[in-house]
Amino acid sequence: MDVNLILNDQFVLVQRKSQMSLHQLPKRDGKQWTIKVGRDLVDLSTALGKPHGTFKLSRSEDNKSKAFALVPSSDVVEMKEKLKDLNSGESNKEIWDDGTSQQLKKEDIEELRGQGLTGTEIVSQLVENSKTFQIKTEFSQEKYLNKKEEKYSEWLDILKPNIRHLAKYFHSQDPMQILNLRPDTLAMIMSLANIKSNGKFGVFDGGCQGLITATILDRIQGFGTVWNLFLKGSSQKRVIQAMNFNPEQLKPLKNASLWKVKESLKKEENGEGDEVPAAKMIKLDEDAPQPLEFGSLDGLVVVCRRPNAIAKELVKLLAPSGNFVIFCPYSEPLCETYTDFRECNVAVNLKLTEAWFRLHQVLPLRTHPEVNMSGSGGYILSGIKVVS
Repeated sequence: MDVNLILNDQFVLVQRKSQMSLHQLPKRDGKQWTIKVGRDLVDLSTALGKPHGTFKLSRSEDNKSKAFALVPSSDVVEMKEKLKDLNSGESNKEIWDDGTSQQLKKEDIEELRGQGLTGTEIVSQLVENSKTFQIKTEFSQEKYLNKKEEKYSEWLDILKPNIRHLAKYFHSQDPMQILNLRPDTLAMIMSLANIKSNGKFGVFDGGCQGLITATILDRIQGFGTVWNLFLKGSSQKRVIQAMNFNPEQLKPLKNASLWKVKESLKKEENGEGDEVPAAKMIKLDEDAPQPLEFGSLDGLVVVCRRPNAIAKELVKLLAPSGNFVIFCPYSEPLCETYTDFRECNVAVNLKLTEAWFRLHQVLPLRTHPEVNMSGSGGYILSGIKVVS
């Protein structure tokens, strides 16, 4: 199976300019799979069997469907390239935003779309019917064209999901659905937890849609063990599913309820475990993971809103010199955990940090920070476990 091809029952990211959406392809061939990209209906099933990359929206004359078909394309021409020969003004001081500069009405634009005009042709019509476009400055013209290209571009990208794309996608949709965890903060967590192949790691993902677990699985690539711990119901796995992991990559994943783990560890600690006769013991494979027990993990990552109580319990599973990282969208709960760990002498190199990151808008004529950005990417408490 070619992993670079778009296949049935897989997740893909569909991107047009800054707009991005996550979709799962149909489970069987021959079924139309219509999605909405901006204002356009697109038949995603027409991309099946083709490599990930850039596609052009196409509508054949004999196709009665309102949805566009996807045709692989490498000749992407931006609208500003086609309209670069137009004149521009030196200042915008004579331009008034009174709503009368555009002569085309909404009904006229819909009629143009119904006639099958491409996005570039529609934008050309908008430019021709604008009273003020040619007296705008070059910078203002470029901003106008970028805004229209978001709506009417005839090209889009179908991307194979990876951790960076998914982290950016979920953060852009609703940051709090992943506890405001930014991609740069996620990279810090992986570094501070010392995630590497052939390790044994524990994860408590209390609200990140499985993003932390998926990132660890992606990094170790089938070598090691990942204990995905959860409290109620089942573990969070939305991002794990979206990554299209193969069975070999999912082999290290072990889901475990914390209540059952705590019960078995308590029996072990009190010496209440029943001895199993040798004749009835099940023979394990050589590469089978060792059971979860005190001091058995090489690394631990805890992500939730109120981590103090659960972090103090889970750190017992960490081996001496093992790295732990606790992430929370708020600083106050981590301050409490920091104080408790210091008083108990649980760890060395104990640090409470906040990652600060600022996006910049990059344009040929001007570069400046984005006007809107997240205030915080959350807080990280990290350290190395010691035995006193």
